[in-house]
Amino acid sequence: MLQFFRRRFSRLCLFLSSLGVALLFGCKPTKVSPIIFRVMTFNIHHGEGLDGKVDLDRIAKVILDANADAVALQEVDRNTRRTGGVDMVQELGKRTDMHVAFGSNLDFQGGEYGTAILSKHPIQSFENHVLKQARDGEPRGVLQAVLDVGQGQVLFVGTHLDHTKDQAERLFSQAQFDDLFAKHKDLPAIFCGDFNDTPDSELYKRMSEKWVDAWSLVGKGDGFTMTSASPTRRIDYVWVSDKKNFRLRWMDVPHTKASDHLPLVAEMELKPVGHPMGSEQMALLIIVLTFLSAIPIGLGITIFKANRLNQSIKES
Repeated sequence: MLQFFRRRFSRLCLFLSSLGVALLFGCKPTKVSPIIFRVMTFNIHHGEGLDGKVDLDRIAKVILDANADAVALQEVDRNTRRTGGVDMVQELGKRTDMHVAFGSNLDFQGGEYGTAILSKHPIQSFENHVLKQARDGEPRGVLQAVLDVGQGQVLFVGTHLDHTKDQAERLFSQAQFDDLFAKHKDLPAIFCGDFNDTPDSELYKRMSEKWVDAWSLVGKGDGFTMTSASPTRRIDYVWVSDKKNFRLRWMDVPHTKASDHLPLVAEMELKPVGHPMGSEQMALLIIVLTFLSAIPIGLGITIFKANRLNQSIKES
């Protein structure tokens, strides 16, 4: 009888081990395929166009015409006096039917001023990092959003760097980027914004060491975005974190008088990172594996006791 229990015990342990392995592999993220993804970066000059009028409908039309999946906006007002106390982030979200995130970098005229992200896809999380400054001036920030693009995730980021002629502040900001991106190092990243420096600058050189300038791959022409009345400088960029997860298709600079900047649009094939195991899945897996591991322990104790009892009978 004891030998029978031992054989059954060995088979049960093998079965439970196989089941546990199957559960672990079954909970891994599913395989993802590349998707077509279009992004825009646009310094909207608090909605004020070349005619001096603040017109959010005009800004929204530029975004809708581009049919972008994700948009990084700079110079965004929220409840300030100069723009009539309007929450531009929420208003643009309504006009474009997109999810929104806002990064406040400065308290201004009774409201806030900073950057924003609009996304057709759900924004799983976002955080704004106000950058340290080398000198007194307008605070700048980096707004990061993890987007759920269906098959997986991508990190979409926007910024607006210092505008002064002295490059020291922009370089000081760039030196902080590595630490800011460390938390999401496993996600493919798109970094957009008004960097206020041209491709012949030291900032561009340093950015190019770890990021890929999308315009340098597929852009046609000069890519000038500033000023919109008569553009002479390329200071707005779309950077991607690597060439493995991104294949750029085309870029464009749509012409508009809605702001003093022109928007920049890029379309790419993006391979997102599969969704990680959720907290509920992880909790269920732990419960199941704990239960399964308890069964052989209980059987082992039963067999041990039966063995001791059998030994006692023989000795008596």
